[in-house]
Amino acid sequence: MGLQNAWIGNRILIVEDDYLIASQMATNLAKEGIVVVGPSASVESALAQIAETPTIAGAVLDVKLGEELVFSVADELERRDIPFVFATGLEPDIIPKRHASKVVLRKPVEERSILKVLSGPCQKKPVSHADACRNGVLSRLSHAGRNALLPKLRMQTLPQGAIMEAPQHTVRHVYFPLDCVGSVIVMAKGGSRIETGLIGREAMTGSGLLCGDDQTLYELVTQIEGDVLSMSSEDFVSVLGVVPELGQLAARCSRTLGLQVSHTALANGRYELHQRLARWLAMVYDRVPGKTLHLTHDYLSVMLGVRRPSVTTTLHVLEGQHLIRSTRGSIEVRDYRGLVAAAGEAYGLPEAEYDRIMALPLTNMTPFPPLNDQSGR
Repeated sequence: MGLQNAWIGNRILIVEDDYLIASQMATNLAKEGIVVVGPSASVESALAQIAETPTIAGAVLDVKLGEELVFSVADELERRDIPFVFATGLEPDIIPKRHASKVVLRKPVEERSILKVLSGPCQKKPVSHADACRNGVLSRLSHAGRNALLPKLRMQTLPQGAIMEAPQHTVRHVYFPLDCVGSVIVMAKGGSRIETGLIGREAMTGSGLLCGDDQTLYELVTQIEGDVLSMSSEDFVSVLGVVPELGQLAARCSRTLGLQVSHTALANGRYELHQRLARWLAMVYDRVPGKTLHLTHDYLSVMLGVRRPSVTTTLHVLEGQHLIRSTRGSIEVRDYRGLVAAAGEAYGLPEAEYDRIMALPLTNMTPFPPLNDQSGR
């Protein structure tokens, strides 16, 4: 049974004070056979809807409703064990710690992402060595090193649009992707956005914590939905003292990401759009081989920093070469080697450097001190 079909006839509460956004969300969910409760534009109205509708199966919460914050509604849903997701245009750091484990989606959101979150809360089962070895960093740890990490890791499913890190806000979690892909996005003050890098199963997030920096200047958003292993930033820092090899691998991930970002800048300045798009699709396929990519042309235009019509035209070119199959909202890679050939010199050097750097031998090193260690100062 498909994800949407599983929700037919269920009631979902929408709490949103923007009339146009609320109406569009309600229309899209209703088209999937879902019974929409609300939309509610205030905390008082939302609490009343919850009290009057005991069969609510899930909820979508805008964070700021006029001058109000929605967290008392979230508290009530939590008390009733009703799953919910935050959808906001604000920075996720506004979410209180008691709800820090909840997924935050960047507006505008798609109903598929909403249903994915509501259907897939964090798994409670213990994380196994086999689970951990699906990630390129964790697979390189010694058996003893992984053993030390496993109790602190949890399995989590992140939908497209989930915010993992936000600019100039505290990094609360470290993620080890298994079959999802995160997009490193730089945002200008005027609101323009462009992708500069990808983080998938080969790597991890949060490497700034190694040097005591718990903030970032970019936004990290789930681009391809899938599973991750996550741990709190506090647990990550504390475990570095027990598993120093993790610190080495995290530093190497940071270096390889820097190389990837530099070659993205080279590609953007030197190569034609068809090469850049072929490179980007090959890079995504490296991280999720065989997976259909649920991406709109608008989303791709942000990733590549070009206008939407240019993306549409270039997709048609690659499709005409039988390299991909592009349908509404999704792309299927049909000829990976052909994509790599189409990318030409735009693809390959950072990938080779990743293999070289991550294969370097792990050496004994001094454990990392905790972030709040003031000794020697």
